Amino acid sequence: MGIIGAIVAFLVIAGLKFGVGSAIGNFLNKDETAEAKSGDCIAELPEVTGAQEEKVDGAKVVECTSTEAAFTVVGRADGQTAAQARAGDACEQFFKEGEEGYVFSSIEPGKTGYVLCLTKKA
Repeated sequence: MGIIGAIVAFLVIAGLKFGVGSAIGNFLNKDETAEAKSGDCIAELPEVTGAQEEKVDGAKVVECTSTEAAFTVVGRADGQTAAQARAGDACEQFFKEGEEGYVFSSIEPGKTGYVLCLTKKA
């Protein structure tokens, strides 16, 4: 029983030290757009205009040939704060003149995250 207890204790300590708990948390609360990059497609999102914001649950990357594909990722900016995401400046370089662009962000309060620059899929 002592050896099994030592092994279990070692695994718990190793898991805490090397992030197994974090990996399990990420698996349970998976951000399905975290790996999105230019050229990927995103399923339908609520449409907002102007400076409006709307919280979105369930955003996901889909195959661009899918009938769910509603937006194309034309750019990505990492290391953005919530204020930077609201300003939308990171996406200006990715939108063509006259093109209607959308900004999608995933940023935890008080931290940095990423911004996806989207256009409606043609």
